[in-house]
Amino acid sequence: MNNLQKKNLFILIVVATLATLPWLGFSDFNTKGEPREAIVSLTMLQQDNWILPHNNGGEMAYKPPFFHWCIAATATVLGGMSEWAARFPSALACILMLAWMYVYYAKRRDAGTALTASLICLGCFEIFRAAHACRVDMVLTFCIVGAIYAFARWTEHEHRRPVPWLAILMMSLGTLTKGPVAIVLPCGVTGLYLLLRRENFFRVFFSLAATAQASLILPALWYYAAYQQGGEEFLRLVKEENIDRFLKMVDHPCNCLTLCSGSLGANPDNDVAAIV
Repeated sequence: MNNLQKKNLFILIVVATLATLPWLGFSDFNTKGEPREAIVSLTMLQQDNWILPHNNGGEMAYKPPFFHWCIAATATVLGGMSEWAARFPSALACILMLAWMYVYYAKRRDAGTALTASLICLGCFEIFRAAHACRVDMVLTFCIVGAIYAFARWTEHEHRRPVPWLAILMMSLGTLTKGPVAIVLPCGVTGLYLLLRRENFFRVFFSLAATAQASLILPALWYYAAYQQGGEEFLRLVKEENIDRFLKMVDHPCNCLTLCSGSLGANPDNDVAAIV
């Protein structure tokens, strides 16, 4: 990187840091999701169980543990759990994602375009909100975006060698953050891109299938260890979170279609309340 690129990267990191880190502890947890994630990390520290802690009278964690590991590590360094400590991994993931975006485009476009694109991304409402919340979304987004960037760099190499280890690592961490969606999306985007370039379908399919299988190794170790602790209840929860929730969306379409069809009743407040 030349001096201008390094200067712009420094500016981006400073702006992203000032826009996130100072404000993480200004408000209490104000949604049911934030304390739910934080309590899992706190229980990890209290029980010294980093695989499958049980909290609130035996409730099992709904998500894989990478995000909770990050919160627990932050709380350990800071000497205790707080709103700031619980939200720090999300803010850090946002800053790292923006820096990665800048470096990627600075090498392929120019420093000004890369800085502008990164600042626009920081200003996106959902990105900005996720960076200030104790939820898995920002860390998951960082892992997925990072995997896509790593795949994009991999596709630039002739014969696509060596193995995209960085993409595999990011997909593994993403799967440990929320689930297999962190593998499906990067592989799907990369596969579609290669097919649009008229790459051989079977070559694309088998190469991406191999990387997907490699990305499952680290998560599989955790799933096995968690099964040893949680048994059939853990398997039921995994099925409910990764399969049943999508099947329910298909089997029971949103009732808002009723509104679109013009069947709003005489009491619209009750109809809206029923939908919510």
